[in-house]
Amino acid sequence: MSSKPAGGVVVNQSYAGQRVTGQQRYAAEVSRRLLAHPSFAGTVPEGPWATSTLRTWAWVQLALPVQTRSDVLLSMTSRAPVMHRRQVLVVHDLFVLTNPEWFSPSYHRTHAPLLRAQLRLATAVVAVSEATADDVSTIYSRSLVVAPNAPSSVFTIDESKTELSLSALTDLAPGSYFLAVGSQEPRKNLARLAEAYGLLDPEIRRAHPLVVVGASNPIYQEEQIPWPVETRVMGYVSDDELRELYAAAAAVVLVSLAEGFGLPLVEAAASGTGQLVLSDIPVFRWIAGDEAHFVDPLDVTSICDGLRQALQTSRPHDIDLARFDWDASALAVRDLCLEHL
Repeated sequence: MSSKPAGGVVVNQSYAGQRVTGQQRYAAEVSRRLLAHPSFAGTVPEGPWATSTLRTWAWVQLALPVQTRSDVLLSMTSRAPVMHRRQVLVVHDLFVLTNPEWFSPSYHRTHAPLLRAQLRLATAVVAVSEATADDVSTIYSRSLVVAPNAPSSVFTIDESKTELSLSALTDLAPGSYFLAVGSQEPRKNLARLAEAYGLLDPEIRRAHPLVVVGASNPIYQEEQIPWPVETRVMGYVSDDELRELYAAAAAVVLVSLAEGFGLPLVEAAASGTGQLVLSDIPVFRWIAGDEAHFVDPLDVTSICDGLRQALQTSRPHDIDLARFDWDASALAVRDLCLEHL
């Protein structure tokens, strides 16, 4: 742990070393800003605690609460202790409680009671969107603030980055393809997206392949998706590759059944994606307003119609990204933590 005044705020950095997805990106961006403040310090598992996932979880539950017993503890991912006298907990979503069918049985058995206990005992909660705050407020009635995700700087339009060649990444022509971004899990609704894409005329699919980016994760129920032959399933890609894919897509397609925030939406908008095809769910409306082609995520015909409309529209979206800023979110988290010192 870095030096700090006694009784300060300690950032639980047990997420360090994990593959970067939404929770880890949030934690890294916010903690980098918080640790510049003299009242904040970070701590990570070291030595034997860091040698396996199981031992890191043991450190979180056993060693971390003792190590930080005189501090406010800020936990920004699901790797958070159950017992702590003053814990500020960031909640990304409640899906392990509300939709256990999306997760592996073992993950649900361990993480659902863990999240219930964390919420029952948390001193304060940060929600990553108004939609998540609404969900949390049904079971948590104490101190609650919203501090949303934001697009990281790598995804911001920058003319100096235009020399990156998409052809070096794939054989796709810029402006020719649909792009779906998200982990391979039931909540992302990829099976219906595959079916909807398959309803397009073969000539349209040949001219506009569907590119699917995102890693699988054993915590989720597995799906076997019959992708049309024009689909390119690319798996996990780097941030630079993802920014380039966003910028050159004809449309970014996010047809999730639910989201706590939906980070790819603001990343795509910041990267210069022209069209957005989105599920008509509250958090996407909160982020995008009317600046997208909204579809019913349970209706493959509606999703297919959204894909067609995106190809027929030339007016770009106009999402107000100023509402989503890492500095502002870090400030909201900082103020909440300092309230409870």
